[in-house]
Amino acid sequence: MHTFLVWCDMSSSVSQTKVLGFRDVALITFISNFGIRWLAVAAGIGASAISYWLLGAILFFLPLMFVAAKLSRLYPEEGGVYKWTEHALGEKNGFIVAWLYWVNNIFYYPAVLIFLATNFAYFLGRPELANNHVYITACVLIAFWVIVIISLFGLKASKYLVEYGGLLGTIIPTIALILLGFFILLVFGKSATTFNFSAVLPGGHILHSLSTLTIIMFAMAGVEVVPTFANEVKNPRRDLYNGLIVGSLLIFVFYALGTFAINVMLTPSEVQNTSGLMQTFLVMGQKIHAPWFSRTMAFLLVFAEFAAVTIWLIAPVTMFFKCTPKGILPDWLHKTNRYDSPANAILLMGVIISVITLVTNALPSINNMYQVLVLMATILYFIPYLFLAAVYYKSLDKLSGSRTLNMLYVIGIAVSIILGILFSFEPPANLQWHGIIIYELELILGPLIFIYLGYFIYIKKKQSQDS
Repeated sequence: MHTFLVWCDMSSSVSQTKVLGFRDVALITFISNFGIRWLAVAAGIGASAISYWLLGAILFFLPLMFVAAKLSRLYPEEGGVYKWTEHALGEKNGFIVAWLYWVNNIFYYPAVLIFLATNFAYFLGRPELANNHVYITACVLIAFWVIVIISLFGLKASKYLVEYGGLLGTIIPTIALILLGFFILLVFGKSATTFNFSAVLPGGHILHSLSTLTIIMFAMAGVEVVPTFANEVKNPRRDLYNGLIVGSLLIFVFYALGTFAINVMLTPSEVQNTSGLMQTFLVMGQKIHAPWFSRTMAFLLVFAEFAAVTIWLIAPVTMFFKCTPKGILPDWLHKTNRYDSPANAILLMGVIISVITLVTNALPSINNMYQVLVLMATILYFIPYLFLAAVYYKSLDKLSGSRTLNMLYVIGIAVSIILGILFSFEPPANLQWHGIIIYELELILGPLIFIYLGYFIYIKKKQSQDS
């Protein structure tokens, strides 16, 4: 353990000049975690989406924001959730958290990059390309390797891609969308969706409401990954803490206002009848007699996905390969280049994602299997939050503020995550009973196998080192 800490400190000491200030942390927090695609999902709910965003923020997002911010101030070190877990729950559990982040992102990258390729097809004026396997595969591979190459030049290079890509692809289109909605409301004096007290309140069956709330909550997940780069922040105790809070608040405000703006222009049924965000923008463009609207939004969204994948590539790789104990993974995966980037690990990720993309896009039957793997990875993504709640609970005596309020943060995260995991097991409506059994077994056994595999790798390596 002492050897690892010495190595990690040496790694930090050879780091390049600290490149992140308060503004950078706030922007990276917002850009890497705000997903404009969730606006169409929420707008399909209707006026009650506003109350769902508010409930999601109170039950999950605000607790997560303060937990991440306070732990980053308590443990201002590179590694983020891994380091927090290592301090409170030991090295083994820290390794498992880093392992789960890395595994779930293996399946996350291709899915997000397919969204990027689809948006680019709409920008080209060729939406039919979204169903062309050759186009999708080529676009995903080119985009991902561009991100890989940029990531090899360290966080300073990635920072510019994230901030400028996010400005173009996330902030500008979302502000434009919000302004357009309010402009239509002010000029025409009416909204396509009725907004009143009864309409804003959640409705429907309680189980449906809970599943909707779960979707909303996890649209806001991910702010805890930014402290992975604590060593790159100029003043981590101040800038990391304040940047996380400001960036997180921006996420909530943009989600709520963006959803409202879409519902001003479209009814919930119109949004539900579209097959995704770009179709929603197509309908909006037709309603405001602006055929260029959807293509412009498609072009900007390409930059948004570039920015998001960049930070979600380098953060889990840094957490898993750069900061986990030496000796458990091959030494060459720990090595950093002169830009303090874990180059070998990033290149390995490039190869793995390329293979997954080629296989899943070439064979339709395997593509169906890939959808199940994505769901498995989603459940695996939820599990580190249970560790995060346990870490915060174990650290209560070291944290500032009211103990009661801090306990409420723990309860909020734990309950939200348990709900999220439970509702992930809801089967598709078109499955027969035998199909449902297979589906549920895959979702139960898959994550258990990945978790066991992580513990197996750690334990076998430790036993080998001890012998």
